[in-house]
Amino acid sequence: MPNAPATNKNKTTNGNTIGSTWGEKGLNKNLVVKIRPVIEGNIEGGQGAQTYEVDTNQPTVESIFEDAEFTIESQYSTPFESSNPEGRLPNLMGMIQSGQAAAAGYSLFAAGGGVVADAADAAASFIGAKGIVEKGQAELEGLLGKSNFTKLNSRQIFTSSNSVRITGSLVFQAWADAATEVEAAVSQLQRWASAKSLSNTSLIVGALDEGLSAMFPSEIPPMVQLQYGGKTYKPLVIESVSAPITAPMTKDGNRIAVKVQVTFLSLTAWDQQNIIDMGR
Repeated sequence: MPNAPATNKNKTTNGNTIGSTWGEKGLNKNLVVKIRPVIEGNIEGGQGAQTYEVDTNQPTVESIFEDAEFTIESQYSTPFESSNPEGRLPNLMGMIQSGQAAAAGYSLFAAGGGVVADAADAAASFIGAKGIVEKGQAELEGLLGKSNFTKLNSRQIFTSSNSVRITGSLVFQAWADAATEVEAAVSQLQRWASAKSLSNTSLIVGALDEGLSAMFPSEIPPMVQLQYGGKTYKPLVIESVSAPITAPMTKDGNRIAVKVQVTFLSLTAWDQQNIIDMGR
């Protein structure tokens, strides 16, 4: 079932935006990236019918996106490779292709004057098979440099897709207040990339006290959406946030300018409908 179209493209939070105020400085709004949490809804609609609306209780982080890349990766395999003789008898097929099999045959049946050759010729004549041996030897010579690898047995078969991966650098720079424009924004990204809470209680002890719900005492990180260049990517999870701790600072220790490396992953693998929904 196709994912629900993106309907929250223009929704904003309650004016709570943190990060560098690039938009206020006259920068094209399509060059400003917006990151905000989303809440999964319509669970009762069934699998695949979920919606993801902006969490208006959370702030929006704004920044400039540099060197950003959108990666789709699928896995393919070639199962037919093992169905041919090369896969079942690799040594023999290799000897035939390289000419070693023909050379070995000549050593046995074409060595002039040798005892082994005489014995082989006598045995072949005795059973009336010398012509067959010679014909087989000629056929082996004809296979020199040949391969059983074809377009058919090399056909790629689709097996699966990875989650979509978005990577890039977020540039935070203080224009007036380093604490809000840089520190608060970086801290917020780090929190979204971390679990909301991790329990300190043993699962067994918790289950005895509170039942089944205590078997899942921790809370996972929130899902987010990313808006950039007129497109909305959601739902995503933040896989990693890497920020330097050494940078130009104010006298209060607030960094003035940092470049944060960030990686987003789609919640599930995407199909063509997800690509279409990005522009809605």
